[in-house]
Amino acid sequence: MMKNCTALRAIARLFITPLALAALPSGAAGQADPQIPEPLELVAPGVVSTDGGEAFPTLTPDGTTLYYSTHERGWTGFHIVVSHLRDGHWTLPAPAPFDTPYNDRAPFVSPDGRELFFSSDRPLPGARSSRAGSFNLWHVTQAADGSWTDPKPVPGVNSSANDFHPAVSTDGTLYFSSNRPGGHGLYDLYRAERLDVGYATPVNLGPEINSEGEETDVYVSPDDSYLIVVATERADGVGGDDLWLTTRADDSWEPLENLGQPVNSPSYEYGPFVSPNGRYLYLTTHRRGLGDVVRVAIDKVPALAARGRE
Repeated sequence: MMKNCTALRAIARLFITPLALAALPSGAAGQADPQIPEPLELVAPGVVSTDGGEAFPTLTPDGTTLYYSTHERGWTGFHIVVSHLRDGHWTLPAPAPFDTPYNDRAPFVSPDGRELFFSSDRPLPGARSSRAGSFNLWHVTQAADGSWTDPKPVPGVNSSANDFHPAVSTDGTLYFSSNRPGGHGLYDLYRAERLDVGYATPVNLGPEINSEGEETDVYVSPDDSYLIVVATERADGVGGDDLWLTTRADDSWEPLENLGQPVNSPSYEYGPFVSPNGRYLYLTTHRRGLGDVVRVAIDKVPALAARGRE
């Protein structure tokens, strides 16, 4: 998901105040667009997917609240927004209550809906400067009244490098991307098990997953049985950022399998998220420009459909 394999683009990835048009009777998706090949569907054209940049979709367990990132041209100004499904229409997005003037992006709702993880370059508590720093992992938890608590850094996982794009399974196991020292490439994927307090030391997923290039984003299934990995410009990929599938085999991972076209394209696809009902794969594509949120039925993606038949 990092364009041209540069650290600058690894840091920069998303925002723009959404240019909202009239809401369409689209439910979770909308009318066809010639630049988005079937069976992919734009999500709420003109409301969620606009002429701006939208990416990293994630849904609450009931499927009626959508969080995602927005970004400006030039990969600057990342923000997290929220839209609600009401009467079959997605509402105009509004800033998430935990969003700030800093760069906030890549939200991920936990399978039980009680936590939301995200990436931010806001200063950590106790920082001497109010200026933005490297990206760190943050989270909010659901209060008794259903609101989100104040954001806190995820304990035990952040480093002085960039740590971003979190995903979490039902048991709390956390996956994320980082360019911390000691990796296999420019950006690697890591896994950290949840403890009674905080998280265990993050563990690199190893050469089965990580390459000399960039693995920059990940989705983990609720049962931690498979990952959808985003890898940049691999020689055997379709192009740009591609989505790849790997399945757990005891304590290791099977070789990555490219999800192929039309999910992937010569452009950039990233930000995977499987809907809580297991019917759709949501993702980001840059086929039309700055980035759109799209979805595709799982049964139209052979590698994922095969998993459902196991």
